[in-house]
Amino acid sequence: ALGYNLAVEYLAAYEKQWLLDSFRALDKSFLQNQGRNVEFEFLEIHAEGEPEHADLGHKAVTSFVPAQHQNILARAMEDHDRDFAKFYSELAKMLTN
Repeated sequence: ALGYNLAVEYLAAYEKQWLLDSFRALDKSFLQNQGRNVEFEFLEIHAEGEPEHADLGHKAVTSFVPAQHQNILARAMEDHDRDFAKFYSELAKMLTN
């Protein structure tokens, strides 16, 4: 459960926001031009709520670490998040080129 909270919920925040941004761009540039009205409320609700889930995941994992080691874990989570941010940036570049 801790790994799920840390990894999945935190990464989902980026994924769902990226997916929502992609749907909005597709809607604006393609679907609306065809006169189509597509609603993606489910995705909007999930994308807006994921950052809170991510924060809860970080707090849950941190609560199981002795206080004297919490700074180490915090740095590790920041490194992990930064590494995945690079991955998602590169993936976005590949998909938009």
